[in-house]
Amino acid sequence: MESGDETVRSIQKTSNSRYKAGLIVEGFNGPKTQSALIKALQTELNKQFNKKLVVDGKLGAKTKAAIVTVQKGAKGNLTWIRPHFTRKDITLDHLILSLVKVLNLALYKFQKAREISADKKADKATFTELFTA
Repeated sequence: MESGDETVRSIQKTSNSRYKAGLIVEGFNGPKTQSALIKALQTELNKQFNKKLVVDGKLGAKTKAAIVTVQKGAKGNLTWIRPHFTRKDITLDHLILSLVKVLNLALYKFQKAREISADKKADKATFTELFTA
């Protein structure tokens, strides 16, 4: 029986295949997985929106400022980037299975729980909350 979370393993496998992340696929959402997701985000912002970010895996001010709103109907790899987080007030592993298929109710509840604009859009504030503790 495999340990760790299947969703996280899937994220790690996809990060390795799409972004050459070099992650150990063990199903645990640690700092290397988070850094790989941020690198994927930076890579896609550069490719899709010509944001000219340094791909360093750090969610700094420039990366936060470059984040675009992703909503239903969006396409491309940016819609794949989906971290697995567990917060004491809401479990997010089912929140973002794909940013294309945003579960509006779960997104709304997450935004309300985190006290950010509850507009059911994966915008800068939402991404920032997902990638920070």
